[in-house]
Amino acid sequence: MGKLSRRQFLGLVGGSAVASALAACAPAQAPAPSTPAAPSGPRGEVTILQGVDANTLDPDFRNSVPEFNINAHIFDMFLWRDPKTLEPKPWIISEWRNVDDLTWEFKLVQGAKFHDGTPVDAEAAKFSLERHTKERVGGKPIVPALRRLINFDRVEVVDRYTFRVKTTAPAATILDELTSYEIMPPSVYADESADNLAKVAAKPVGSGPYKFVEWVKDQRLVMEANPDYWGPKPQIQRLIWKPVAELSTRILALQRGEADIIVNVAPDQMANVERSGNARICRIKGGRNIFVGIRCDRPYLSDKRVRQALNYAVNFDAINRAILGGIGERTKTIVTRPSEQPPNARPYPYDPDRARQLLKEAGVPEGFKVVMDSPNGRYIKDKEIAQAIAQDLQRVGLQVELKVLEWALYAGDMLAKRQPDDLFFLGLGSPFNAQAEFNYIHPDFSLNSTYWVNQDFIRLYDELRRTLDRNKRQEIINRLWDIAYDDPPWIYVWQQVDIYGVSNRLEWECRPDERILLHEARLRS
Repeated sequence: MGKLSRRQFLGLVGGSAVASALAACAPAQAPAPSTPAAPSGPRGEVTILQGVDANTLDPDFRNSVPEFNINAHIFDMFLWRDPKTLEPKPWIISEWRNVDDLTWEFKLVQGAKFHDGTPVDAEAAKFSLERHTKERVGGKPIVPALRRLINFDRVEVVDRYTFRVKTTAPAATILDELTSYEIMPPSVYADESADNLAKVAAKPVGSGPYKFVEWVKDQRLVMEANPDYWGPKPQIQRLIWKPVAELSTRILALQRGEADIIVNVAPDQMANVERSGNARICRIKGGRNIFVGIRCDRPYLSDKRVRQALNYAVNFDAINRAILGGIGERTKTIVTRPSEQPPNARPYPYDPDRARQLLKEAGVPEGFKVVMDSPNGRYIKDKEIAQAIAQDLQRVGLQVELKVLEWALYAGDMLAKRQPDDLFFLGLGSPFNAQAEFNYIHPDFSLNSTYWVNQDFIRLYDELRRTLDRNKRQEIINRLWDIAYDDPPWIYVWQQVDIYGVSNRLEWECRPDERILLHEARLRS
């Protein structure tokens, strides 16, 4: 079979995921590094300020983009996501082919090693994929849903650098999914004792371009360039990741030259960043759906009329003007890939009278109390948007107690245990394929705390997982969104626009998938 160019991986963003599956029947070859390493090697130090700290660095328990951003430098993902097209492309997997409807064959680069000196080979790939598809590791439920998303059956080792993934049904989105999963050394991660799991959660070992140095919780995480990296050599010697919840503090650090990248710059602060003379704004429309989850297992909230009322009650236009500087649009569908979006998708309109009517029809008493959770500093203006939504809900007759929580408590405890309060403000990053996005509201998703169960949705979702035909998949996607719109498990808020502050001394560009990747970044002379 002939080689496939990246242009041939159709449908992974521009088309449907099934197009990628059909187009990938021939092997894909790893391209030569686009940026040659400078003769002098890596130099300098870059500091990145994220809104929150990681809770864990174990690949199978991480549940946030800040954790992914750190892991993506210490580990290699199986495949890479192109920053412009978002198409999967070769990485530690150098080529692949679709052997038949239920078999994918992958080849790894040769000669790569993990940071402990053990080889990156097919046995390591088999171990990693089997760990990613377990229900539990060390007795604890894991976060990934890879088994269901790709209809995983088993991994077979063909030779030292070749392995096959067997599935129980066609896996239309397997290439997309492999851009988000790490290859891991069995020598470090096979031991599932409590002591070892605690160790690897805090001191990760991968095969990536940077090696872990130290993590002082809530202060800094430090990593240094891996001199033996198999791929393009990093150009920055040391990366320091710091959690800083307050935007004003992040901006001040950028202006003083104490930070090189800061996240979640508010629209009304963009000019302030650029006026400093030593920093710039990088702004891009992302794929993160910001929403308020609704506990469908709670009194009154189990009634879809109540959940519709909550959506009608939110005045997003006012939020957009007052808090977001007019840059946002209300969510019209949780499907982010344009080619997969239902053609008739529309946002909930602001209609407080309709909201009051639906609440009355559902028998909700005036002044009915709900408790709403929100983080502070994790997303753009998260606390402020949550406060505005709480006020909108009070205007239609509800009593809302808003709890603004530290991220470690919120994500690391309440959401991890799937026990938030009645309403919970959250954002989920996009995998840029509808199947994975609808998985977010499936009852089996490990981070779905809505307890929403719609049997028609579950039946159709299972049909989508088994379907390769592009037109048929689109029909199912349209019907799934009709169900999720009419029987909403969320208050649909907005698709976040990502705004970063970037030091002028750093050559780096932001991506629509929120991944802060410094593999090819460099400091200006």
